Amino acid sequence: MAGYEKPDFWSIKARKEGYPARSVYKLEEIVAKFGLLKKGSSPGPGILDIGAAPGSWSLWLLKALGGRGRLIAVDIQDLGISPADANFSFLKGSILDEAVRAQLRAAGPYSLVVSDAAPSTTGSRLVDQSRSEELVEAVMGLAVEVLGPGGALVMKIFQGGEEKRLISELKKSFARARGFKPEVCRAESFETYLVAMGFKSQPGVRKMTVPSSP
Repeated sequence: MAGYEKPDFWSIKARKEGYPARSVYKLEEIVAKFGLLKKGSSPGPGILDIGAAPGSWSLWLLKALGGRGRLIAVDIQDLGISPADANFSFLKGSILDEAVRAQLRAAGPYSLVVSDAAPSTTGSRLVDQSRSEELVEAVMGLAVEVLGPGGALVMKIFQGGEEKRLISELKKSFARARGFKPEVCRAESFETYLVAMGFKSQPGVRKMTVPSSP
């Protein structure tokens, strides 16, 4: 997708508040809309942030957690942040790599998995949509391996007609699932989000943890 030359209200707000990207307010809106992090309660065993670079979602989540839980971030790129927080750790790598998935499983289970991951865009909407769907399916596959009972999942997807099918798939593993486009999304953007809640733990789905190499 083409870049946006002129900073808008949300870009300026993010810069003033110390976030690398305006996408932080998409997460804030989703969390508020669906009550994914209730104040005064423990968030559970942890949160996994997939496709975390440049780090806005991780920064916001750490502030929201307030030391009440741990956060694991993963991305193929380096983060643009380096929070000094004992509850935060970053793993550089692809979730398509089984060694990376094994490390993420070992660090779980998680009460919330979020993904703002997107494929490198080509300029072809059909190609970009297809790649986005493949990435979402990979995130879904990992989520059912690492989420604890009752957990939630948030994933970005480029709209292309497969959202209903993916929501149907999510409903096999979650009590509720639906699409949601935050108001913060640019009007011309074709991205949206899939939100699933109430993970139903499925015996036999999780893979055995692979011991890490010495």
